[in-house]
Amino acid sequence: MVLNRQSLLIVPLAALLAFSLTLPATAQQPPNPWAEIDRPSSQPSASIGSYTNGCLAGAEAMTLRGKGFQLMRTGRNRHFAHPDTIRFLKDFSRRVARNQLGRLQIGDMSMPRGGPFTFGHRSHQMGLDIDIWYSQDWRAQQRPLTSWERDNISAVPLADEQEHRLLEENWDTRIPKILRIASEDERVARIFVHPTIKRKMCALAGDDKEWLRKVRPWWGHNYHFHVRLACPGDDANCKPQRPPSGDPCGADLDWWFSDEFYAMLRGEAPTPERPKPRPLPQQCQQVLTAP
Repeated sequence: MVLNRQSLLIVPLAALLAFSLTLPATAQQPPNPWAEIDRPSSQPSASIGSYTNGCLAGAEAMTLRGKGFQLMRTGRNRHFAHPDTIRFLKDFSRRVARNQLGRLQIGDMSMPRGGPFTFGHRSHQMGLDIDIWYSQDWRAQQRPLTSWERDNISAVPLADEQEHRLLEENWDTRIPKILRIASEDERVARIFVHPTIKRKMCALAGDDKEWLRKVRPWWGHNYHFHVRLACPGDDANCKPQRPPSGDPCGADLDWWFSDEFYAMLRGEAPTPERPKPRPLPQQCQQVLTAP
């Protein structure tokens, strides 16, 4: 695949949007009614809209812990998802455990009715996105965590965001195996990782890299990977993403280490304006007000 100026404009926008993930909640102006609701709607389950502009009807809560997983940051009330996502997570975690790859720490999913977060993400809006930590805290491997531990233990970063380099001392050889299990699941549409982590896995994979096609470089994912599921087959109002194409370890990845990208980081090159928020799909108002 050959990069041209037009195609490059897409990726800087992704980087710009990722920077916005670090904005504090005080930067958000109006109150967020989606964050005020503490339980799912009583409607049939449905993912509505798109990953960055949608909502979730009839959500299901992920259990606190189970075979191969432990929930983290439970005080945020972001452990809801489409029932298909819950089934995927339990299947995925069991496979990780059977392969003796540890116990996953699962972070943010969606709020009880989906919708936009007040802080932390632009996606995760319709119950099909999951953050999973790379690090596996030794306490979570030995026993159930306390509520304080779940909200205060920190994930270990694998890449330095400022220097754009891999932290080899934190690398875990289980990570490519875990990501491959997720990538080869037909329910998975994308897995987002820090570009430096993707480059490391491409180097380790050699010629066996087709499974890395779904693993996409994305700024900010240096301490967790982000699994995105495809739209459930019977959800007519769910907007899917196009399947990834091109060389899994080619030009799309190389751009993140280009002079143009580093110039943007140094403030020496312009970045596109952040897109203005769009109205949520009409069906989301019904989800918001449903019993």
